[in-house]
Amino acid sequence: MVGKRDSWLWMLDSKGIFTVKVCSVLIDNATLTRDPNSIETYRNSLVPKKVEVFIWRARLGYIPVRVTLDKWGINLNSVRCPICDGDIETVEHILFTCQVEKYTWSKVLHWWGYDSTIFSYGDIFSGTFGNLAYDSKRTFWQAVCWVVCYTLWKNRNVKVFKNKIETVSSLVNEIQILSFE
Repeated sequence: MVGKRDSWLWMLDSKGIFTVKVCSVLIDNATLTRDPNSIETYRNSLVPKKVEVFIWRARLGYIPVRVTLDKWGINLNSVRCPICDGDIETVEHILFTCQVEKYTWSKVLHWWGYDSTIFSYGDIFSGTFGNLAYDSKRTFWQAVCWVVCYTLWKNRNVKVFKNKIETVSSLVNEIQILSFE
């Protein structure tokens, strides 16, 4: 047609306009669990996007812990945990099994009135949270857990890059503040 300009039309949206939100929903619907009794997802509207992205990368094993960096061929002095120096640094160790992390988790669980024996590493990423799978507070609990993981990762990075470490009470305080925000 004379006088008409060419334009792009995105066929996956009824308006023909590409948006990141529509694309994100399409990807989520194609790849994530949609079981109403499960909260296994990479999305939680209660946390900032940076926390969602961190959890997504952690679940896939793409956060740069020392074991992963070593596998990628990056020469490190050690693959041991920079916090405790007691074990090799894996995603599981730095977020859950390091002594500082375990103590932080027990304090957070206590804050929520939960017994720490209901908790395991797989619970956070599977979305079941042990006995909490059908608890009405599970979306909030998932958000808190993700904030805990993100805060522990930030603490790890402060240790690696600034050689400082926060106390457990300071970490729990930060987690509580971020959770209320």
